[in-house]
Amino acid sequence: MTARVEVVPGRHLVASVDGVVVVVAHRDSTTLTAESEAVAVLDKVLEMVAEAASRETRRTGRAFARLASTWLMGREDEERVEFGMLTPGTRGLAVFLHGRVTAVLEGEGYREVLHGRDAGFSVDRVVSPAPGRAAAVFVDDGEPRDSLPRAGVWSLRDGRVPGSGAVMWMGDKPDTPAREVRAGPGGRSSRAETGRPPPRRNPPPMGQDRANFDSGSRRTSAPDASPTGIIVHGFKCARGHLNDPRVSFCVACGIRMEQLTCVLTAGVRPPLGVLLLDDGSSYVLDSDLVIGREPERSRQVGRDAQAIRIPDASGGMSRVHAEIRLLEWDVLVLDRGSANGTHIRPPGRPDWVRAAPGHPTVLEPGSQLLLGGRVFTFDSPHGR
Repeated sequence: MTARVEVVPGRHLVASVDGVVVVVAHRDSTTLTAESEAVAVLDKVLEMVAEAASRETRRTGRAFARLASTWLMGREDEERVEFGMLTPGTRGLAVFLHGRVTAVLEGEGYREVLHGRDAGFSVDRVVSPAPGRAAAVFVDDGEPRDSLPRAGVWSLRDGRVPGSGAVMWMGDKPDTPAREVRAGPGGRSSRAETGRPPPRRNPPPMGQDRANFDSGSRRTSAPDASPTGIIVHGFKCARGHLNDPRVSFCVACGIRMEQLTCVLTAGVRPPLGVLLLDDGSSYVLDSDLVIGREPERSRQVGRDAQAIRIPDASGGMSRVHAEIRLLEWDVLVLDRGSANGTHIRPPGRPDWVRAAPGHPTVLEPGSQLLLGGRVFTFDSPHGR
């Protein structure tokens, strides 16, 4: 996919690197300089872009989304970080939005608008096929944009410049207007409005396996939620962050949870933590996982669980060794009848305990998993 990148003037920060377009909000009242926080954020984002490219044989946007989610979850000032990214890839156009940023996607006869501020945590999706006319990402100043500017003559092939946003012009005739259709906050538009369907989405993550669990959680179809979110019930802090009702402090901003009414509220579940492999690799727990030498063999992967292929020189890992399942606010491990078993070491305990095959076990933050000759560590800000 090739496109001409045009920067929209403004006071924020825009970069184009190897076809990837990034915008970062500069909210300080001072002039943008090399010492500005937005520059440090952009440097980190581009570092993750490079690392994701080294991990993927095909550019999909998935590796970057994991890295970015882990990085954001580890920041106490996560709300101050606002950026958006467009990544042309093998499956279409990957869109990642965090904070007050907006993406506008336009093709022949349709327009779709995605708002980062309306997501439970971030907007992370792949638009397939890619928009035929243009895709743009803007930092929100006042009311978010819901349309594209008129095409100009300038282009940014590589580098970084001040700006309020950027447009990737993909069509031969960028000024051919599309019928204006305002998508909802979650980026949804209807066939009735446009006369044609919106871009096809990848299936959402599988969430819970109803054959084994009845968690009561459901996939979101609410217009103010991200398309891949799972709806759960929890308590919101004074700043609106949804939390596990068992925690005492908000995992997003750290303030004390003081539920004056103790009323459970439905919302999009944030990532429940990360799995850290012994080689430094990390996997964000925003969907169910299947781990093994050939996890693609599992039917759960066919139902949209994420396959995690792990090499194991010891020969102790089975083709489909274990599953990680997300149930409401809990993370569970399930041994799939592996030859050498799945062993768990809870935090602060010296001994490994073998999990009973086919029986899910709830993991505490800090627990370690031994699968064959490889060790995973479960880390989560949702610890109680």
